[in-house]
Amino acid sequence: MTDTIDTITLDGGKYTVELGHKNGRFSFTALRNGLPWRDMSSDGDNLMLAMFQQLRDQQEQIARLEQAAKEPVQRTLQRWDVLDGSTPALEAEPTYTMTMDPDKGLVELRPAGIADDDLEDLPQLMVAVEIKGGVPRAYIYNNVLDGEVLAQHIALPNGNLIGHLLVEPDVKAIGELLRSRAAASSQSSQSSQSPDSSESDQAPRA
Repeated sequence: MTDTIDTITLDGGKYTVELGHKNGRFSFTALRNGLPWRDMSSDGDNLMLAMFQQLRDQQEQIARLEQAAKEPVQRTLQRWDVLDGSTPALEAEPTYTMTMDPDKGLVELRPAGIADDDLEDLPQLMVAVEIKGGVPRAYIYNNVLDGEVLAQHIALPNGNLIGHLLVEPDVKAIGELLRSRAAASSQSSQSSQSPDSSESDQAPRA
């Protein structure tokens, strides 16, 4: 009986490489389509073992990075002036913590170092974004804990941004517009990259 220490799966599950112990001895074998295929325990193939360990380390690193990418991103800010980022913060300016949670579509700004119970009456902001009914929407809340929506903004074609939904948008028409713009942009990109196209420099922009 083999006591498996570690395994890696390759080629969409076609190959499985197992590292373990069998009958008190080192075991290093490969399965193909779930069936025994190759025994590398005694052939002195240290290269295969090194590759196994390298692949395992890389898989673990990728898993850690993927997990970290799912976690909310948090930064501490004192002055984050989009229009004039070179402006130095004044000594009296407070410091805020910005938390971005892509999975929930949330951006939260709250005074740094302040407990939830002490947030009342202090400057704070939470923005939630989503795609609902085929159109992007943004909601601004009056506090970061359990606040109510103070403002709702809905993005429609042709640069229209409305504060509340007056009529139901024509989602089908919006989808067709987006697809046509994307197709035109793709065609323009392909034309500009083609050395045989004499009109590549004049390709229309979407």
